[in-house]
Amino acid sequence: MGVRRKPIPAAELEAWARYLRHVTPLPGVSVPMPPEPKLTEPKLTEPAPVDRKATPAQPTAGPEPKAAGKAPRRAALSIGVAPPGLDRATWARFRAGKIAPERVLDLHGMTKASAHVAVTALIAGAAGHGLRCVEIVTGHGRRGGGEGVLRREVPFWLNDAPLHALILAVCHPHAANEGALRVLLRRNRA
Repeated sequence: MGVRRKPIPAAELEAWARYLRHVTPLPGVSVPMPPEPKLTEPKLTEPAPVDRKATPAQPTAGPEPKAAGKAPRRAALSIGVAPPGLDRATWARFRAGKIAPERVLDLHGMTKASAHVAVTALIAGAAGHGLRCVEIVTGHGRRGGGEGVLRREVPFWLNDAPLHALILAVCHPHAANEGALRVLLRRNRA
């Protein structure tokens, strides 16, 4: 008797594809692409006959507004890697810690859900106030004997769409301190 495979729901395939966007494959290893979810064709129905005498003529609207263009896809943020578009001098000052954080968020004692909300609020608030650099203290997470949940999750949160557009670069404040992240925010040039 063979093993019967359950079909994978489209939502799970989409979640897997989102996760793979943050994965950097090892050199020489290729990442298999997830299968495309099967799209169901919409059912075509015949429109109901229209009685032209009963309905007055409707003014025709202008041409359909053009769909807003998609925002350009940004490269994933990597910790300690100079992003494209940042000049070398600014990157060197940021990496060396010469750009001081204007706000610091300590995530010690927070749950994963409350930390996610706090990180989102920090980045959005700092960008709204025109701040340039913030620091997020995740901790090392060594108490549990492994890698900390918040230390592992915060880089994923920073790469999510609403926050990623506000962030220019991410690095550790010091090479020996991997329990915190410094975030360089984009300038608001509006």
